[in-house]
Amino acid sequence: MQNILNIDDFIAIIKIASKEIDKNKEYLSNLDSVIGDGDHGTTISTAFTKINKELASKNFTSIPDLLKFIGNLFITSIGGTTGPIFGYIFIGMASELSDLKYEEVSLSEFYHMLSGALQKVVSIGKANPGDKTLVDTLNAAVNSLRNSVEKNIKMSEGIRIMAAEAQKGAESTKDMIAVKGRARYLGERSIGHQDAGATSVSIILNAFNIYLQSK
Repeated sequence: MQNILNIDDFIAIIKIASKEIDKNKEYLSNLDSVIGDGDHGTTISTAFTKINKELASKNFTSIPDLLKFIGNLFITSIGGTTGPIFGYIFIGMASELSDLKYEEVSLSEFYHMLSGALQKVVSIGKANPGDKTLVDTLNAAVNSLRNSVEKNIKMSEGIRIMAAEAQKGAESTKDMIAVKGRARYLGERSIGHQDAGATSVSIILNAFNIYLQSK
């Protein structure tokens, strides 16, 4: 049973995330059409396509180098606030490993990485849990990983639980009133609609689960 993730694992997971986002891009854009610009799925899918193309021609010596590269591509590939927010998810993950040349990470280290991503996104986007954003997905995932690490749960199981909780976090945004982005202008009319960004982050995190369950 796999209990670490190395650089090759992360690259394979990014490819799975790209495939899953592309498969769900219409769904994501439909979610976004209700309380956003209606192009979220297409935008995220296009960014992942570019990332996959760039990864094929690069060599990375550490996981932080890989994640920073992905984060910067998000920032430069997507306009508006979406690029920086998604970019800083990956840059935030990398920042937790910046002191060492990590070539592999444990579940505990992955928990700290995702916690760093959450802190970075909260700092940049000024959103908190309950604001109907992707923070709700990240927060649920981080809390799940913390619990799994405390219980010394194996990586594949901890990631499986994390993916399920991340999905619940995304789904919880249906019952929230948006206070960020264009959706905030809808006020209570945003209730009943799931946030597209929260959903796409759930899909990305589930790519880790898909990969590990196939091992």
